[in-house]
Amino acid sequence: MGVSDAHRFCETASLPLIHYRGQPRQAGSLYICGLTPMVKCTYQISMDVNTDDNHSFVELNSPGSKLIIQEINKKVILKSYFENSSGDLGFDSIHIGNAAEKLDFEIKFDGCNKTNTISTKDSKYILTPFYNFERQRLPYVDFSNGYIKFTAFITGKGTYIDVNVNNISQRADRKFITAIGDGRLVPFGLDGPHVRNTTEQGIRYLNSKNNRGTIWFDIELLEQCSEPDLEYLRSLVFNDSWDTGVHYSEELNNLPSEQAYKVMDEGYLYVHEKIGQKPTSWCSMRNRDNVEHAIYAYENLGMFWRNGDSGIHAEKDVGNLDDDTWAWWEPASRAGMVYPAFTHELDLEPAIKYSISSSKFRSWVDNYNSNNASIVSFYDYGQINRNTCEASFDILQYTENSTMFKAHTNSSYALVNVNIRSGEYTRVCDSTSDKLLNYTIEQDKSITFRVENNHTYYIFEQFPV
Repeated sequence: MGVSDAHRFCETASLPLIHYRGQPRQAGSLYICGLTPMVKCTYQISMDVNTDDNHSFVELNSPGSKLIIQEINKKVILKSYFENSSGDLGFDSIHIGNAAEKLDFEIKFDGCNKTNTISTKDSKYILTPFYNFERQRLPYVDFSNGYIKFTAFITGKGTYIDVNVNNISQRADRKFITAIGDGRLVPFGLDGPHVRNTTEQGIRYLNSKNNRGTIWFDIELLEQCSEPDLEYLRSLVFNDSWDTGVHYSEELNNLPSEQAYKVMDEGYLYVHEKIGQKPTSWCSMRNRDNVEHAIYAYENLGMFWRNGDSGIHAEKDVGNLDDDTWAWWEPASRAGMVYPAFTHELDLEPAIKYSISSSKFRSWVDNYNSNNASIVSFYDYGQINRNTCEASFDILQYTENSTMFKAHTNSSYALVNVNIRSGEYTRVCDSTSDKLLNYTIEQDKSITFRVENNHTYYIFEQFPV
């Protein structure tokens, strides 16, 4: 697996060559990470493919999509697949170039309408729903993940396929103040929680690095907790900023809808009463749940679904952060690739099944810290990135040397880019808390920083006297 960075906002990055010859028939995958989660954005892709059998092809998985790129009669055709309500696959296709030339095309991701639009340099396009039918039906705003995946397949009598990804850039509609996703947030959580001496050391290590996560409280396990253990868990939530979720003790898919909804209501109320914080996300035993449950949970309980194609199931073969999947997680975390993670126990060496050994967990945490990434709850990860659509700003003052605006977010912070030309003496003040803020200077001299809900910000030049 090779990984290269693309700028989180609008810069083009140079990417490596994929070159596969011979076996296996699935020649390999390349993950391009470092992209920015956005509710709406456009990926500009430049690539070329060379193979000795026209049956060979490339599968491109951009957020919400399953695209097949293949040469047919010396023309390169892109097919965008999507599931319908009966589970059958449909597709639309578009000619993106000829076999001997570079392929330039765009993919426009729309997390509001749950669609991808693929367009070519001659302005032809196709618009298709997200590939996964359940993801099409999510009752809340969706956002892109932080990577794109290329997988090469050798079929027929083919012996090789060369895939050269020349450039990828990500763009979003820019305003004077633009909310952008935070591509350095890694969502993490624990099912259980399991007995304290199997998780406490790992939690302490995570907290020591100023990280946190979600606990999906299993109702049956929560019932067995002693009062000291309950106080410990409440302290994680209220003192260490861990988030509260529900892990239903039954497989919801095995229950009639009304019974499943009753279980969801009762479990939500039980966790809320025991912990003292409203749960914000949910899952069920063995992840046996579906989008109907997701719709009910969001519309009636205000909870987001952990599972599904937009959650932990975007990569079908990954699953838990555990010893059995460490061969995938180790290079992914070392490269700083953002992907939602959950596990069970953290402290045993070696770990039980579906859990991760203590040494591997510490390596996972250290890998992300070395990439300047923060490990956060699923709720924070979702809300901050949904702010790319939900945040709004009132311009209160604008002059050549100063700007004042008020931010309105969905309660979580938003990361904003302000399109000014900053200088040596540019300052950013949170007028509500009366604090000077740090900010990042982008290549075009604009600035990026965090804003809080209903806070007012003042950007000005503080020249020396």
